[in-house]
Amino acid sequence: MLVLAGTGLGTWAADTWPWPKDRYCWGAWQEDSGPGFLGDEALDDDGSRTGKQTAPTREPPTGRCDVTITGEHKSSYDGDKVSTDQQVSVEYGPVPKAAEARLAMVHDDFLGGDMVPLPDGLPGTVNGRGGLLVLPESCDTQDGRPTVVTMHASGTYTSGPSYIRNDPADLGGARQAAELLVAAANRGMETAGCAPDEPMKVSSPVYDLPGGRERVFSTSDDVCGIRGLHLGTEDIEYQTGVVTRDLQTCSVRNDRDGLPYLQLAMVAQPRLAAVFDGIAGERPAARGWRGTGTTGEKHAIVRADCAGRPTVFLMGASTDLGHLAAFANAAAARMRCAPIAPEGAAR
Repeated sequence: MLVLAGTGLGTWAADTWPWPKDRYCWGAWQEDSGPGFLGDEALDDDGSRTGKQTAPTREPPTGRCDVTITGEHKSSYDGDKVSTDQQVSVEYGPVPKAAEARLAMVHDDFLGGDMVPLPDGLPGTVNGRGGLLVLPESCDTQDGRPTVVTMHASGTYTSGPSYIRNDPADLGGARQAAELLVAAANRGMETAGCAPDEPMKVSSPVYDLPGGRERVFSTSDDVCGIRGLHLGTEDIEYQTGVVTRDLQTCSVRNDRDGLPYLQLAMVAQPRLAAVFDGIAGERPAARGWRGTGTTGEKHAIVRADCAGRPTVFLMGASTDLGHLAAFANAAAARMRCAPIAPEGAAR
């Protein structure tokens, strides 16, 4: 179980004499408190774990913390030099003002088909490599932008002069990642002076995804189970993500290089939807569409009322409104509200 920080920043655990355990991320995480990257198993004989941080304050309400694990040894098999370099990074701050930057940060990184909602109604998403949490309105900027806390695990494993592979730090799975994220958010809000009366907490299980990635074997295949969403290519694979009243996601990647081909998301959870306030324009996305919307260089966004709630429909890695129309109308039908795009717009 993740051990949360007790008192002020930089404090030591009182029951670990004579060697106090290190704390990281503004005091939110404690050494040996559960996740692999905080334990001895993350370190080899010559390994080390270091922390670097800048805590958020009232001015500026931004901060960052990094936990870095490095190690180096010789392979017992061939004598090659083996090294690891892993990092867990947390950032605290308002979402960007610019629409493209905001969509790239939130939609591309944290609304993919492999993300699940945070439990207990917390506004955000998580997986085994990180997550995003939208903070309460008390932490909003003066111009109304929500503040978010994001977490990302990364890393590489290198052997010899040419072999390198991704080897991200071990967060212990989506449930422990959620606990890490919420713990960091609580401490960040304390130092920024906007913490609610009761700290946020994780007490419920996380949502299970319906399945893994699937190949497309025909140009007429329905992608992500959405009738009529045909992409006209066989060189892709897709992942059907969350399908709830608050969130629905679909991610499509090129089969050859794994790069994003199409990303789609519906967001109706109020605080998570508020992340996209002010960037959907003042006019419909195209003739006959409901709500308002805009299309940028790599993204499209539409905001419309659906089942009595402001709902955001997002598309990334493509600007073909036919794809967004198929997805948005399918999501709207599932929630029993009027179509978002006019008849004939989907393909």
